[in-house]
Amino acid sequence: MVALLRFFLANPNRIISRDELQQAIWQGVIVTDNAINKLVASLRKTLADDPKSPRYIQTVPKQGYRFIATVHTQDSLNTNVHVDEINTNTQPKSRNLAVKAAAPVIICAVVVLLLLWQNGENGGLNYGENTVLTRVDGAKRSLVVAPKGNTVTFINNTYANGNELWHKRLDNNNDDVGAVIESKDYYFDSLIAQTANALIVKGYYQDQCGWFKVPFSLESAALTAPSAQVLDCESLISHRYTFDTQTESVWLLGHARNHEHRNRLYRINLNQGLEPVAVELPEQWQLVDLDLKPGAKNLLLVANNSEGQSRLYQVDLATGAAEPLIDVAQQLNQAIWGHAQHQLIYVSASKPAQLQMLNIQSGESQVIASLGDRLCCALARHPNEKDYIYSTYDKNIDIRWQNPGFKLDNSNGNERLPAFAHTQPGIYFVSNRAGSDHIYFQAPGQRAQQIVPMSEHMVLNELAVSPDDRLAVVNHDNRQLWLVDIVEHGIAKRAHIDGYGFALSWLNPTLFSLTVKNQHQRRVRIYNRQMQLLAELDAPWVRILVDNSEPQFAYLINQSNELYRFSFSEILDGRLPKAEPIGEVASYSNAIIDNGVLYLNNYKEAQLSSYKINPTSLQLLTQQPLNAYYGFDVENGQIVYGGTRAFSSDLYTTHAQ
Repeated sequence: MVALLRFFLANPNRIISRDELQQAIWQGVIVTDNAINKLVASLRKTLADDPKSPRYIQTVPKQGYRFIATVHTQDSLNTNVHVDEINTNTQPKSRNLAVKAAAPVIICAVVVLLLLWQNGENGGLNYGENTVLTRVDGAKRSLVVAPKGNTVTFINNTYANGNELWHKRLDNNNDDVGAVIESKDYYFDSLIAQTANALIVKGYYQDQCGWFKVPFSLESAALTAPSAQVLDCESLISHRYTFDTQTESVWLLGHARNHEHRNRLYRINLNQGLEPVAVELPEQWQLVDLDLKPGAKNLLLVANNSEGQSRLYQVDLATGAAEPLIDVAQQLNQAIWGHAQHQLIYVSASKPAQLQMLNIQSGESQVIASLGDRLCCALARHPNEKDYIYSTYDKNIDIRWQNPGFKLDNSNGNERLPAFAHTQPGIYFVSNRAGSDHIYFQAPGQRAQQIVPMSEHMVLNELAVSPDDRLAVVNHDNRQLWLVDIVEHGIAKRAHIDGYGFALSWLNPTLFSLTVKNQHQRRVRIYNRQMQLLAELDAPWVRILVDNSEPQFAYLINQSNELYRFSFSEILDGRLPKAEPIGEVASYSNAIIDNGVLYLNNYKEAQLSSYKINPTSLQLLTQQPLNAYYGFDVENGQIVYGGTRAFSSDLYTTHAQ
């Protein structure tokens, strides 16, 4: 209401449409007409304004609203108004004049009262300061806090030690970096919850995969055998968890292994087993997160669509009914219930360095934490019932040459997915230096220039530039293909991928390929510039490659990592004759052929292998270290790649006052 009244005061005596109100007041949150009606009605009630005979807010049918009170701006205001000075015998005309004269005083008083009310809704708390909890080396994730406890328990991952279990006291920041908990027979993938005397975890116990209830206390020197368990978790890929303290049930989002990343809702009773839970959502919405407050009866579900929007649902645990709460014009990556009723705490894709609080009823949001690093991948309510604990996970990714090339215009952000230009010197790449991912081009001796602005929610996983440098295809979150017109600086076409898309590359100036994994099947697809599917190769083929020095041929790699060569026309016609492999290649993540040499990057082992392609054999040329996790390209033997330069991850807590 405060924001609405301020907006009315700043825009008196003009018609304000509902669309304008939604943009000004809700700022990115899509709300219904009913929500707007309720907010206006609440403000009218506070102002004692009759909509049939309005003094302040006039409804303009089919157009919107008009604030009709006279607004005066003055340096000082005498607020010494006494009720007993009002003459009840005043004539109606005089009374109306008195009311109009007092309108600025009344409105200012209402603003003050509304501000006090708004602070009361949040317990009178102001957020802004943050306290770092630990700066131990490693990636912090999967944190849990006992509801009435005074410690945070988390997983810390390092290259040397893998996943280690740590705990840290919340009331001691003086040289207390935390301590490792001896895990012995356990290896933890995820922490789900912490109770007064146990940890609820997913991982391995004595080499058996499962979900476990592990007896736990800070006084214990080591963890003991689980008191309850559900085994055989390897068949399910699980992404997000929450815990029902009343029934001791785990709720999770996941999908069957080898199926695509379309999450379903599951429930685990640690004494009975795993079962799917049916939740009917429209096809375009995919579940990404969930949360349940201790003792609560409503499960929070967060769903995203491919347009960068999120929809929040609450599920009644007793009936299983799912009710939409609110649509948000941002893609939420993480979200939990807040301490107070109707509060949501979240991190969005468009503002990944901010922790925000959303009032689900009013649609108003506020920033409660803002850092320089990206917030990921854990978020929890502090046991003091006012603050929130979260982790950061940020990398500085640069583009580099394997051998010296022209000076690259790296920023303090993330530069990745380099691709050589073909008709001029220079490279294309993706960078988030402007706050979100966009495509840039850099010529030798010049600064990089943004060539195509992308939607702020996009997750650019692959970039391929056509041989004539007119078009680029980007793989958005392995779910959509976007055809980008480099010359016109815009998006030409979009297409949905019915599976998990990867291995994107151009085959010639008019055709490009993509491998799509759907359940147990992988298919190599060939598209034209209109994004029409021209050919599809089934198993055993998993990747198609071309060598620009021999455009009449194409190379195929099968599931056994064997390389074959066919004529391009045979592949387009689907007439693949029986052939012998040229040779077998090493395990790889990405592959490129340049002037008769096959380059294979294995980002897990940070290794680049190269082979000379002979007519009937492969000759291993080199195997060398290369940290090219974020893409690489080759042209005339010159290699450019994206690699991590710096990494940071810490635990923080808000500090409400």
